[in-house]
Amino acid sequence: MNNDKIVGQVEAMLAAGRITEDEAADIRAARGPDELDRAVGMIRARHAGGHIESAVASGEMTRQEGDAYLDELRAGRNPKGLRARLSTYRRRRATS
Repeated sequence: MNNDKIVGQVEAMLAAGRITEDEAADIRAARGPDELDRAVGMIRARHAGGHIESAVASGEMTRQEGDAYLDELRAGRNPKGLRARLSTYRRRRATS
């Protein structure tokens, strides 16, 4: 993750409604890459959460898989395969 780039984009993300005031404050207050990764991970988990919940509700993902993905995101890790799995789901839902 490019930490300098993320910190530099906080105001733009806030203005665009991609993050909340509290999330922006967490990013600004992060001390070191580990704290920043966790702050960004919480944002990613919030963004992915609704899609994961929909995938669980539709049976495309188990509750355990969804919870594991969210745990990985919250820890600041980017789970392999999650983006592809959710993008396939989002594309199909968007055309429904």
